[in-house]
Amino acid sequence: MTHYRQWSAAFGSYFTILGLWTAFGPGTLMATSPRAAPLALAAMTLAYFVATPCVRMLWQRLGFARTLALMGAGVGLSLACAALAPQWLAVCAPLAFFFGSGSYTLCETRLLEDLAHSGQGHRFGRARKWGSFGFLAAASLGGAVFSLGGVGPSFGLALGLCGLVYFGCCLALARAVAQAPNPVQIASAATAAAAAPAPLAIDSATKANGSGPTVSATDSPRQRWWGTCAISGLRLGETISTTWFGAYWLSTGHGPLQTGLLCALPVAAEFWALWRGAALLARFSTERLMLLCCVLSALRWWATPLCESLWCAVPLQAMHAFSFGLFYPASLIWLQAAFADNFFQARYLSESLTRALSAAVSFAAASWVILQWGHGALFALSGALAAAAALWWWRVARP
Repeated sequence: MTHYRQWSAAFGSYFTILGLWTAFGPGTLMATSPRAAPLALAAMTLAYFVATPCVRMLWQRLGFARTLALMGAGVGLSLACAALAPQWLAVCAPLAFFFGSGSYTLCETRLLEDLAHSGQGHRFGRARKWGSFGFLAAASLGGAVFSLGGVGPSFGLALGLCGLVYFGCCLALARAVAQAPNPVQIASAATAAAAAPAPLAIDSATKANGSGPTVSATDSPRQRWWGTCAISGLRLGETISTTWFGAYWLSTGHGPLQTGLLCALPVAAEFWALWRGAALLARFSTERLMLLCCVLSALRWWATPLCESLWCAVPLQAMHAFSFGLFYPASLIWLQAAFADNFFQARYLSESLTRALSAAVSFAAASWVILQWGHGALFALSGALAAAAALWWWRVARP
């Protein structure tokens, strides 16, 4: 993996922003702008719809480096404006998520394609794990700081500073890879000359040993479609539960420090899974790993409303964080192997379905679902989605 430090810094700084927002963003937004909060939360989720096609177009016209620098600048400026004018948070946050999701999708796709075309897709977590570390640090340190002076203006200032740091990391990464050739283009040229298929994330020898996507799960268009839906189902459950967990924990009477710690500490399990999961991804089939992850996530989400103490909430969060640390790279490897040159479009389809439904749930939840049934209804929905995804992976992973 080339430019490892720059990739790691970009992932780490981006998820630092997400860590702050996940723990304290929705609650702060609903407290400062109760009328605008539902629309802002929905707009943040839907920003991916516009950002991803925009990034694809800019990538083709401007190249990776310039597009990344442009999107990173958008994140930094949006969050800086929110820090200077907290009353604009409901407007600046969706803008920041537009540029942030676009730049992150760009980085993730480019890195995975580079690794896939060198037969090293399972090493994706080597750089991505620093995103988990950034999330952990932001939520825990943010909770400690906000417990002293209140969330309020300090939250906006922290977001602004982190946004500017992310912009700097994007510039460093863009500069590092500006002169580097794109392995995807090289592979395409070689394929055209040799009339041979491009290599996938998992080579044929690895696939024959039982790891990577199975033939039956990738060769049929119908099965590829259902596999994409299963990935989207768990990602939808993840988005719903992550969006509202911080607000739920605050609603149980816990303060910012405990909320930040609870959102942060279990992410150590995700960091470990991304760090050491390459061996598992290379040894076991992605379908079996995703089946296990879906089961663990369903159990965690169904149990969350029953546990309002740190002693049981932390293990539940850690169980899910570990499973997500395996599921996320496994799902990307599965999509890359199943769709090859159409990987970007397949990933966009999967994420689009997730974002659209998440926006609808976020809007309804902020408006009346939580008032009528409480946060438990959202966690029950996440668990049901994970269970449905598990049924599909059980079907394709069984002998």
